[in-house]
Amino acid sequence: MRPVLLLCSVLAATAAGFLALTSSRTPDGALTVVFGDEPRSLDPALASLTLEGRILAALFEGLTVPDPATLEPRPGVALSWDRSGDGLTWTFRLRGDAAWSDGRPVTAEDFRWSWIRVLRTPDAVNWELLACIRGARDFRAGRAGEDRLGIAAPDPLTLVVTLESPTDWFLSLTGTMTYLPVPRAAVEAHGRTWMRPGKFVGNGPFVIDAWEPNHRIVALRNPRYHGAARVALPALVFLAVPPGPTQYNLYAGGLADWIADPPPDLVRDLRGSPDLHVSPRLGISFVRLAVRKGPFADPAVRRAFALSVDRERVVRTNGAGQIPWAAFVPPGLAGYSPPARPLRDLPRARELLAGAGFPQGRGFPPVRFLYPAQKEFVVVAQTLQAVWKEALGVTVVMDRVDRKEWSRRMRELDYDLAISSWIGDYQDPNTFLEIFTAESGNNRTGWADPAYDGLVRMAAGETGEARLRTLAEAELRLVEEGPVVPLYVPVTIELWRPSLRGVHENLIGIHPLQGVSRGEGR
Repeated sequence: MRPVLLLCSVLAATAAGFLALTSSRTPDGALTVVFGDEPRSLDPALASLTLEGRILAALFEGLTVPDPATLEPRPGVALSWDRSGDGLTWTFRLRGDAAWSDGRPVTAEDFRWSWIRVLRTPDAVNWELLACIRGARDFRAGRAGEDRLGIAAPDPLTLVVTLESPTDWFLSLTGTMTYLPVPRAAVEAHGRTWMRPGKFVGNGPFVIDAWEPNHRIVALRNPRYHGAARVALPALVFLAVPPGPTQYNLYAGGLADWIADPPPDLVRDLRGSPDLHVSPRLGISFVRLAVRKGPFADPAVRRAFALSVDRERVVRTNGAGQIPWAAFVPPGLAGYSPPARPLRDLPRARELLAGAGFPQGRGFPPVRFLYPAQKEFVVVAQTLQAVWKEALGVTVVMDRVDRKEWSRRMRELDYDLAISSWIGDYQDPNTFLEIFTAESGNNRTGWADPAYDGLVRMAAGETGEARLRTLAEAELRLVEEGPVVPLYVPVTIELWRPSLRGVHENLIGIHPLQGVSRGEGR
């Protein structure tokens, strides 16, 4: 057993020092959750990170909410829905007792306006989740007006959505953060600060009471939430603590109840503990390659880097149960078979690099490897640096930055290689493949391939096995020609108190906290 488990008194003192920075007291009975870095935004139009989705799930409610265990859509603001025989039109009937925290009713028009707002927001990186709605792409591009959009609110409690083509996963989309409603009056009154304390209005089980930047967010139970009587927790405290020892110090010291995404080495330290939960994740960890200039503009160089990776070695450095993976879509999606790819083909990698003009790495320019200062990624980046030097003779220069800088520089293509990950928004291969279309705000590589985009669009108009075959063809093109080096399928690592009830492991690691309560024990 490592010393980390033997220093509880020291850890408690350290944790107490951290919380001493708090300017206001913690509400009695609050559930304290450590969710990592400060969220970039809690505006559903701008949020994209898993940690932001975890907080937003407590503050807002969409038409549907995911089941805590299976993620199947369950009624949220919508009590019921119907799908037309051709699969193109969905009619949602809203509950009459849904209200905003300021007392205004939640209406179908709130959803219509909120979705249109996402399409109008230039930096809404996940706007393409709405692209399945009729007219959404043309509206986003300025080629059509609102009247061409397939979103209608014929009365306050009815929302009618018309799609471009049958979209089997559309119902699951309505439970994602991009589809959440926002309060128009508050947004128009306060602009981008509308989610701050004193201005915030939500329709979920909790409302923001305090936000101390880079420290914590406090949310209180919302008495106007339609299910308030079933919400057991009086308050939530979200602590912004980057992954590292302080996270565990807070937990071991009894000052936190839950850690989401702690450092992977805790799996080794706490294996067998009832507090530890490790479960498969609907995601992929990979390396992005900036392709607009430099050596990675050549597909042969990109392929050489991908084929040379010792994925099993990379996974051993983490030791938390990740699965080495050379395709991009993770396994386990019903009916879909990702293209078979070798985990490593070093002779072919060296052949490709030599054919590109760099035999044994001679003449290959140093390339920068961008990664966030987070232990899991630091170890992976260092391993890849060594692997590429040994396998290809190339020099990779480490470029370690904080998470916000890492995200900004990826958006601006200010890198050569960048460690990345993607967690699926819904259980379908499309959630992984659409992000590398040329128009996607999540592309962040500069790669634009008309053939790839055409396959993704073609699949959107197909159904059944034909659709899955087309997506598999697109995935093959992505891993053969595209800007990615798949590494492994990640796992969700969490610590929570055994006394908590209503918490379930699931594929995306986002939990509806309105169903959580405390039992007996610690």
